Amino acid sequence: MSMIPQETIQRVVSESDIVDVVGSYISLKRAGANYRALCPFHTEKTPSFNVNPARQIYHCFGCGAGGDVIAFVKEYENLAFAEAVQRLADRAGIRIVEAEFDPQQEARSKLRRQLQTLHKKVAEWYHFLLFKKPAAEIARDYLKRRQISMETARRWQLGYAPDDTAPLLDWAAEEKFDHRLLVESGLAMWRDETEPRRGIYARFRNRLMFPIASEFGDVIAFSGRVLSPDQKGGKYVNSPETILFNKSKVFFGLDKSKRAILKAGEAILCEGQMDLIACFENGIENVVAPLGTAFTEQHARVLKRNAEQVVLCFDSDAAGYKAAERAFRQLAQANVLVKVAPLPPGEDPDSLIGKEGAELFHERIENALSFFDYQINHLSAGMNWESLRDRLEFARTVSGNIALVKEKVLQDSLINQVSTRLGVSADDIRGLVAESARELDRQSRSSARAPSSDDEPERPPAFFIRDPTVRILTQILLRNESARKELASRPLPAYLGEIPGTQLLARLWTADFDASSPHSVSACINTLPETFQPLAAELVAEEIPPLDLNMAEACLLKLNRRALRNRQNEIRAGLNNLNLPPAEIQRLTKELLDLSTRLKDIPPPKTTGG
Repeated sequence: MSMIPQETIQRVVSESDIVDVVGSYISLKRAGANYRALCPFHTEKTPSFNVNPARQIYHCFGCGAGGDVIAFVKEYENLAFAEAVQRLADRAGIRIVEAEFDPQQEARSKLRRQLQTLHKKVAEWYHFLLFKKPAAEIARDYLKRRQISMETARRWQLGYAPDDTAPLLDWAAEEKFDHRLLVESGLAMWRDETEPRRGIYARFRNRLMFPIASEFGDVIAFSGRVLSPDQKGGKYVNSPETILFNKSKVFFGLDKSKRAILKAGEAILCEGQMDLIACFENGIENVVAPLGTAFTEQHARVLKRNAEQVVLCFDSDAAGYKAAERAFRQLAQANVLVKVAPLPPGEDPDSLIGKEGAELFHERIENALSFFDYQINHLSAGMNWESLRDRLEFARTVSGNIALVKEKVLQDSLINQVSTRLGVSADDIRGLVAESARELDRQSRSSARAPSSDDEPERPPAFFIRDPTVRILTQILLRNESARKELASRPLPAYLGEIPGTQLLARLWTADFDASSPHSVSACINTLPETFQPLAAELVAEEIPPLDLNMAEACLLKLNRRALRNRQNEIRAGLNNLNLPPAEIQRLTKELLDLSTRLKDIPPPKTTGG
């Protein structure tokens, strides 16, 4: 739990309008008094993500995610609670002074801050070397050959990593960054992990450095390109994953291109940093590039949050086709329309813009093919079109991809399109699509039972309240201040401990917050364990009739009676044990009579459900 003072949390929440904050991450559309969007936390085609500006709460009716503005930033950016509060505090210009601290959380937050500072400063240092040091002449010559001006290099903060380790170590010592932090950042590696005394060496040497930024422009990693043909190592080397950088979720250039992508509703996906820079600098700004890694489900989700359509602009060779198909499969499942702009053999966007100019390249993007036309064109070379068997086998391959498209109208359109191209009946293709869909469903169920991957840590199990009476009483505590104050003035009834699902109710009973203030309720929810937070947000967001103290009293009477009856049933079951000693039988019988008397003394409650 965060050690940030409660009043500070409440101030951060009160000065961070949830519509403004969430709207800076995803596209919100007004729906009556609320706002809706496709949920950023799971794949869906019908918006079930709801933002309530009156209560300053979000809730997804599809996956159950919910909470206040802090919970959203925490979940979206994969931050610790204190880090999410700090992000919002920085946005609102609020200075945070922490009270007591959790050593483990403080250590993680401190490391994150140190790494952010290190990445910012080392990017500036690499950039300085590129422009000022004679040793960087090899990098400047390379940029000239690639027709990248020094002005462009400044805009993208390109840099140069020296050919040996000493300059990095000297710079780090001057800036007071120790060896362990350099290793933690991925800028350096131990010469011998078992003997740190042997020192470290620089990961990036004699490379052109591309800073990798988060969506918000903070440098979180680097990609370094070789400058010498006989240089060892890969053509591009990226930073390893850190608490700042997850390569499966990050695109190069998205911090600069996000606005253009949102405006166009379309993202152009190319393969490399130089391709992206060439496009962007020539006015084609709605462009992103993965970092030389396989296109992932997380990448698809990021693009879905910003665009309805993606144009793939990959190499035309076999590797480029495989990359395009892999990207299609992830994007289609995220409900993104996919097109492909084929490039001439041996060309990439950078070289093509240099030869043809930006206008002709833009025409290629405008005339992009549907993915299925591209797939048929690519795979049909060498196929025997006279053979129905070959055409059906071809259709089976294409149908596997059509099955990924969940929108039925679009799926039918694709079936007809492929039927016409292949000369195979639409019914045959529809049958193949259905067969593929069943297989995908089987794989999905199997995957759901498998353990979660390291990239997606398992979330704590969600807490549910199945009992309607407990649910109503919990909502009264969250939503009616006068009733909450009256109930909180009394000790927590002991019998609630005998009723399943009352753990959240018990916490709220003793919590200090103002149920009439959305900001205070949000701050209170953030102090709850993570297992309770989505349900608490749901209870706040749910549209229900007004609840008052009379309803609360009726709920308590009902739960009291239920607890007594539950105890009666337990005793009766115990008395069936023939081996009980006489004294225990006498004690249980007396308790049973006492329970009956107590039940008679409780007036029957008004109907509350359950």
